[in-house]
Amino acid sequence: MTEDFNHLPAGIEQLEKLQSVRLSIGVPWTNGRLNMIALVNEYGADDSIADAYHSIKPKNKAYLIIPTKEAKGRKPGEIANLFRPKPPHNHVLAVPDKSQPYGMRIMFILKDEVHIPPRPFLRYTFDHYLDNWTELAADLAFKVFIREINYQDIFPVLGDAIVKDIKRTIKEFSEPKNAPLTIANKGFDDPLIEKGELRDSIHWITERI
Repeated sequence: MTEDFNHLPAGIEQLEKLQSVRLSIGVPWTNGRLNMIALVNEYGADDSIADAYHSIKPKNKAYLIIPTKEAKGRKPGEIANLFRPKPPHNHVLAVPDKSQPYGMRIMFILKDEVHIPPRPFLRYTFDHYLDNWTELAADLAFKVFIREINYQDIFPVLGDAIVKDIKRTIKEFSEPKNAPLTIANKGFDDPLIEKGELRDSIHWITERI
């Protein structure tokens, strides 16, 4: 018993060191593009609470130009013979093609605005897995206190568990679904995955408080 009490100061010291470190998890803060993608998915395209499906509107042009699968990743300036048809089909940019309906192959869709609903994958994961993380953290902290593990050993275990849960949410998130044009371009309806870049970027780091 005396020997157990002799270990208390060391255990307390380890817990104090643990409290001086913060575990941060998410998209790398240095990647601005992925941060933008994460924020748009988490909250929608803007912060308007009047519209449940937030929107993106053009800033420097009359329309948003959205590529179809036919564009194959090219920009309008990279496609020869591109034209805008007369009404009532003037909501697209196309190239002549007699084999297609109306004698044209649609390369881009012109939109006044694009509505993007929130897909709060971070908040969903937090709400559904917080109890699991709290229980795991408590178990690990106790092991630190009794000197079964070092305080630094907590972060890989807890960090990897949270990263895994966030990635699972991204993979399984299904509502709201992608727009029909997005599904056609991607070839599948998986709202938070296109190439898996957002999912694969999720990681953990430690920061001194």
